[in-house]
Amino acid sequence: MAEALIDWLRTACAEFIFNPEGVYQRTGDHHWPLQAADPDDLTRQLDEGGHLLPLPRESAALANVIEVALVDFLLARLGQLDDAGGERGAERGYPDLEVYGERFGGGNRAVDVKMARMEVPRRGTPTRTVSRITLFTGNTYFRHPELALGGIRRPFGDYREHLGH
Repeated sequence: MAEALIDWLRTACAEFIFNPEGVYQRTGDHHWPLQAADPDDLTRQLDEGGHLLPLPRESAALANVIEVALVDFLLARLGQLDDAGGERGAERGYPDLEVYGERFGGGNRAVDVKMARMEVPRRGTPTRTVSRITLFTGNTYFRHPELALGGIRRPFGDYREHLGH
């Protein structure tokens, strides 16, 4: 059943669009009520009013922002299914997303979302990442699949599958 979930994740992720304009700051300097003609006008007004801060430039911080947005997107997609669902994992824990339901064969499946920069060669298409992809203390979890360790939703052995995507 891993193939069904992997196929679903690939299809959903291909439709994911990440297009933030910045980090929203609640306080700003403009008159209320704010009225915008379209998304571009709204972005301009928020920026001019001091509501938009730049996105983090450090790759790990930006990756975390993208991961959160992707999990939100996947949870919304799972919410549209009658025979499956999902739960967000704990902050700085495992998994990022827990998927369950008959569509994927029943039981709980752990999805660990990872972002990595692709190495862009001078010729050809990108084929490998520049960043290391790791599973936080994964060896401990795999050595003791029956233990409910801190930072995970349930013992590793309670998951039917573990997927990194």
